[in-house]
Amino acid sequence: MLMYQKFGTGSPFQQARTYVKAAFSVIGSLLIFEDDFLESSDRLEKFGTKTGVNSRLTFETVIRDRDSLVAEFGTFGFGSLGLHKLMYHARINDLFSLVVVPIGAQCCNFRMDSSTKQAHYDDLHASGSPIFHEVHDFAAGVTLRGLNFGASLGQLVSGPSIANAESDMDNCHFTTFSQITYKPLEDLKVTLSGLWQMRKPSSHLVKISNLTVPLIHLKRSRASEVQIQGYGTDTGTGTGNRHSVALMVGGEYLESTKLEGWVEVDGPLNENLIKFGVSFCDMPENELGWGLRVGGEGKGSLLRVERFQMEGFLNFDLGRGGNAKLQPGLVYVTEGGSRVTALVLRSSWSM
Repeated sequence: MLMYQKFGTGSPFQQARTYVKAAFSVIGSLLIFEDDFLESSDRLEKFGTKTGVNSRLTFETVIRDRDSLVAEFGTFGFGSLGLHKLMYHARINDLFSLVVVPIGAQCCNFRMDSSTKQAHYDDLHASGSPIFHEVHDFAAGVTLRGLNFGASLGQLVSGPSIANAESDMDNCHFTTFSQITYKPLEDLKVTLSGLWQMRKPSSHLVKISNLTVPLIHLKRSRASEVQIQGYGTDTGTGTGNRHSVALMVGGEYLESTKLEGWVEVDGPLNENLIKFGVSFCDMPENELGWGLRVGGEGKGSLLRVERFQMEGFLNFDLGRGGNAKLQPGLVYVTEGGSRVTALVLRSSWSM
């Protein structure tokens, strides 16, 4: 981490400090497949194992010793560097804070359990349902932090996209995210997260002259899509409004042992698409760690499981403070009568 400090006069940036953080992640795989190689590779990526190189450069400017302005630049593969996120965090008092994200908004911007360790984990294994990691055009919300509890509420909005006109990404997404955390003991933390999303066709938007709500429109590219990790990202299409509900429950002990379960329901109950997942990991600092993730998808009220994935991995800390991690693992995916097994190597560095 680097720090740049400049003293000025007569502006809110007087005595502002800027911190610079860099993070890199690499994911590679060796497929053991029964069907066509390309189909097996696509199936593996569909369930969240996206191979490639990802980099992130974050500038955080602390204003008046309490507010912060964050600009995040990133690349995927060997593409050009681009602005992925712009966020302003205003601390109103010791309890309440206001968060505004005009570019690259995600639900994680309103999470109460965010930390450096969690960011490392999300670089390699994103937590919860894929819908929690979708990138939106704009978001605003509030957070409440107490001595042993916290709560947050955020509203995220996405306009129609021209990057993928054949999918429901040409719809407008209105997402409400909320999270509650509680620490019954000093070393134990429990988290409950909920999400409700409505996808509305852009043709149903109310237009006032040349203004269309939502006001902000960003063209999504593959560089942002790779941030969505999970057990499938297709949400279906339709001409009317569609709703999705997701719930995630997690527990953390000593900041190293973590248990998490989640479920997402997309559509009406009689014809819904249900996604689910459970993960457990124990990754103590500077010691050998391990993790296990299980998830799948099914349809109907009786939950006929059509897709299933299981992954196990080991975790090696290569640097002091957990700044470098190496995670070899094994992934097994089944969909219908097709099966894919892959040896996966994940690695991340930060400074």
